[in-house]
Amino acid sequence: MYVALNEANMTNIEHLDVEAHLVARLRAGDETAFEMLVARYQAPLFRYLCSFVGDAEQAHDLVQETFLRAFRSIHTLEEAKTLRGWLYRIAHNLACSLLRRRRLIRWLPLTHDRHTATPSPDRATVEAACVEEALAQVPVDQRAPLLLHLVGGFSYAEVAAMLQLSESTVRMRISRGRASFRRAYDTEEDHNAT
Repeated sequence: MYVALNEANMTNIEHLDVEAHLVARLRAGDETAFEMLVARYQAPLFRYLCSFVGDAEQAHDLVQETFLRAFRSIHTLEEAKTLRGWLYRIAHNLACSLLRRRRLIRWLPLTHDRHTATPSPDRATVEAACVEEALAQVPVDQRAPLLLHLVGGFSYAEVAAMLQLSESTVRMRISRGRASFRRAYDTEEDHNAT
């Protein structure tokens, strides 16, 4: 009888065993293992990247590129237990590259007019837009650890390892990122209220 794995009920050791088995299968070229990897991490990576880059379409492309790079370089993963962090590190580096490219071409004119008539958005859509705008105002060096911790669910130590920073630096950047987000969100909310 086949029993589906419920990650919420798995202990940390069981989770690491599953990760190690998955990495071994990936290294052996098992396509089913790659499909399992995608199924397991696609949604969380997308949420992180979408929040980080502020664009769902680009986040989708970044997720695909993350899995492509992971597939090509799975043999470079030193410890199977770091699979999750390794994937997020690949995604993070790709997102940072994208943001650098964006800054280089920021002077280009917009390809569409933001003031075109659209149907009135519902409250959830307005709220999501406010959050997205506020996140965009948080400096990248604060946004990355903030999102990895809050959206990705990584501990301070895991975020520090991924971003190659000290744990105290990560704590400081998350704290400052939260403050930056609150200020930007309050400003955005005040702007929408008028």
